[in-house]
Amino acid sequence: MTLTLAEMAVEVLTTADGCAKTALSHQHANAWFAARAGQTDPIEIGRADPPMHPARPEAPQLVDPRDVPKRKPGSPAGRIALLHAVAHIELNAVDLHWDIIARFADVPLPPGFYDDWVKAAQEESKHFNLVCDCLEEMGSHYGALPAHAGMWRAAEDTADDFMGRLAVVPMVLEARGLDVTPGMIKLFRKAGATQAVEALETIYGEEVGHVSYGPKSRKINKPLS
Repeated sequence: MTLTLAEMAVEVLTTADGCAKTALSHQHANAWFAARAGQTDPIEIGRADPPMHPARPEAPQLVDPRDVPKRKPGSPAGRIALLHAVAHIELNAVDLHWDIIARFADVPLPPGFYDDWVKAAQEESKHFNLVCDCLEEMGSHYGALPAHAGMWRAAEDTADDFMGRLAVVPMVLEARGLDVTPGMIKLFRKAGATQAVEALETIYGEEVGHVSYGPKSRKINKPLS
């Protein structure tokens, strides 16, 4: 039986392993866009019951932000720590984008809204995988270091506030990434880390589009009445 888009979102949210989560995200995004292009049967938005917290792998250990070890970004270990933090952010971004689809499926919205957020979820999945490849190239992996436990707090705070969620995800969390990414690109370029530079440049270019999905976007200025 064909899943609704909301049910697809919940499947992603309840998948713990990062690679499995992003693979499923890509699969469901491709199915949605194939249906939107008329290549397959239409997919309904539907209704679902998303978890308050997405499933997470056993590693990394999630700790209070104050307990995340500080490392100098000018060292190899520091650059690994920086990329590990980026991977953690991207994995949370995958869930944030699917969560808004499942959690607010009862809000009448135009199809373009779902196109935007499914596309963004697919791109965040790509970003996670790109950064994981960089970590492996540097002899590490996602889960090797502790990570920020507060990344999901914004989702908790806006669980019942659709417009608040639209504001906080693109216009705060995504916009913050745009602020810091150019500095990271410069740092990794100076270190000769070509793969990391290319990954971060891809991420930066696509995050610019994600920021436009906030409440001022023409596609989601207000719910349909």
